[in-house]
Amino acid sequence: MKSAVVAGNGSSLAEIDYSLLPDDYDVFRCNQFYFEDKYFLGKKVKYAFLNFSVILEQYFTYKTLDTNNEYSIENIVISRLAEASTDKKYQGFKYYFPDIKDGYDLYISKLELFNCFLKFNNLYKGNYITSGVYMVAVAVALGYKNIYIAGIDFYEDSNNSYVFNHQKSNFIKVFPKIKRLVKNGIHNKNFDIEALRFLEENYDINIVSLCPKSSFSKYFPCTYPDIKDNSKEFVIVEKPYEAIKDILIPIERAYLITGYNISIFKRINSKARRYFKSLLHQLVLFIKF
Repeated sequence: MKSAVVAGNGSSLAEIDYSLLPDDYDVFRCNQFYFEDKYFLGKKVKYAFLNFSVILEQYFTYKTLDTNNEYSIENIVISRLAEASTDKKYQGFKYYFPDIKDGYDLYISKLELFNCFLKFNNLYKGNYITSGVYMVAVAVALGYKNIYIAGIDFYEDSNNSYVFNHQKSNFIKVFPKIKRLVKNGIHNKNFDIEALRFLEENYDINIVSLCPKSSFSKYFPCTYPDIKDNSKEFVIVEKPYEAIKDILIPIERAYLITGYNISIFKRINSKARRYFKSLLHQLVLFIKF
């Protein structure tokens, strides 16, 4: 079976030792990976992960990237840790996004031991895994045995957390708290490491680093179990100036029909805010009538 290359968006993504890439692999990317200035791992993405909080904008962006041939995205996965039946805000998302794969139902829930581990740590310790670790877990559930890591730096440097400038115009409108959250720390490095160790110990997998100088390599040995003769050179391609490097904001209709991210919708567009208020007023009149 192929190996998996799981890429976070940390600064070490720009420090990949490409001679260490396995011969045959699938690429996992997440969130705002398209902010990158270069195609650090090429255009082909086997699994692209997104969070529910920005599902409307991120799905629109991923689909546009694929349509424009900026990336070839085969599967889109929602990073979810709770059953849909117990979390009302997730109910019905499949109606609007039928091709999004449910990360919990299809993958995480199938890892019984790991699922219990996550639930216990969330309930009693308030710990959550980050997107990078989530991707690793999904790779395990899919049957990958050798999982190569790049760009997962455990947010050790709060001043240089990403390989790209994440302070993009649209993204700040959609997620205005991101700068403060990164600065104050929203991730638990120790729990991420513990979760990765748990996966290694319980599912007979190898987790290795493609970035020998990264902080990730301090915790996981750089052993490469499935390299044969990877003499082919990986060419890093610069992205063109007109490439999409910010999250896309869909038209008003998408917000109104789905009801998702109404707070974002109202914040980013004063005209839309007035339109939304008018619709609510009409709804009230209709109900009274």
